[in-house]
Amino acid sequence: MALEGTLRDFSLADIFQLIGLQRKTGVLSLRSPDDVVTISFVDGKVVAADSLTDRLEDRLGQILIKTGAISAEELTASLKEQMETLERLGRVLLRRKAIDRESLREALQRQTLQIIFRVFRWQDGDYNFSQEVSVDYDPDLVVPITAESILMEGARMLDEWPIIERRISHRGMLFVPTPAVSNLEVVEGEDELLELDLDATPPEPQPPGGRVRIGTTEHTVLQLVDGFSTVEEILKKSSLGEFETCKALYTLLMRGLIREANRFELARAMRRDAVPASASPSLHGFPWLLLLLLPLLVSSLLVARHNPLNPIAGPCPKLTPRVLASVSRARMEGLWGALHAHASLAGSLPGTLSELVSTYHLNPGVAKDPWGRPYQYILREDSVILAGSGATGSPEPELILSHHSLGARERTPVGAGVSLLGP
Repeated sequence: MALEGTLRDFSLADIFQLIGLQRKTGVLSLRSPDDVVTISFVDGKVVAADSLTDRLEDRLGQILIKTGAISAEELTASLKEQMETLERLGRVLLRRKAIDRESLREALQRQTLQIIFRVFRWQDGDYNFSQEVSVDYDPDLVVPITAESILMEGARMLDEWPIIERRISHRGMLFVPTPAVSNLEVVEGEDELLELDLDATPPEPQPPGGRVRIGTTEHTVLQLVDGFSTVEEILKKSSLGEFETCKALYTLLMRGLIREANRFELARAMRRDAVPASASPSLHGFPWLLLLLLPLLVSSLLVARHNPLNPIAGPCPKLTPRVLASVSRARMEGLWGALHAHASLAGSLPGTLSELVSTYHLNPGVAKDPWGRPYQYILREDSVILAGSGATGSPEPELILSHHSLGARERTPVGAGVSLLGP
């Protein structure tokens, strides 16, 4: 059977249905600009799925650690033995008696489904099905999954993802628990209590003594919401899959048990995990970029709306701290422009501010505020944040520049460039 084309013309659901109905054996290859996924079928049932990008949450060892099936030390030892014997990791774990057979089967199935359900969200890509006499898989450890069951779950996820993403728009979002968690009641089998609704809005605060009922799944995810971990970090810690974790966050948000962090809470979180920028001066080359940025720095200092010396804004009783804060703001906007220029020229953001300074031979002082403290530069998978502190060293909401781009580093090929929004 020759089956190839693009997902724009023939959806993945149609492909699965055709292979399942005709009980075909072979390998379905799917290619997008960001990934290559292969799905193996035996008699129309899925027995394996592999991803070229090998995302952390899809690795068998990480799934077993997050579910508590094995320890990190046992995984390290098993991986070392696997390199020596070239056996499958599952077989090594069984021989070492680190895991039982049933737990391994469940983890392998979960790994396969995570990869497949992620492909269901692709908007475009090429596919090719190669029919084979047999495919390589371990029948003792793999339970074949029917195409019909995958299609039913995949259809549900496709319906609910847009609703979830209306409230959880990017992985850089930060949530904090609300006082309502003190009136929490965890109920077995309550996970499907809340129907997803596009027009739903978060509820009003619960009256004193009112109980909020959630299921065990939501309670598991609620324990990961600490006011410091972004959605991306919660996904890495969660023992659930991406969809289940995001749906639980949505449910908690709609029940008023969590809320999005404000700017002060965001600044507090950044102070905990920020990587300070340390600049190392270079004596070679000409600082051409500094000359280009100098007019921006001067004009920002004179006319920025945060500047107390602005003739429109007028004087300020606490002139010195305000002036220094305005200098800091102007300095940060200059750095923000330099980051924008680097992203446009190099196709990616620098790992640290010191890398930016050394690359363009900038004055090391631009990476520090007027009080001599280095600016905090945080680069995550889908966001970039530049933050400074006030005269007392405490976080200043006005000295935070950030930009979020959903999955930018995950789905934007290197060299395509990164666009930063203005502060």
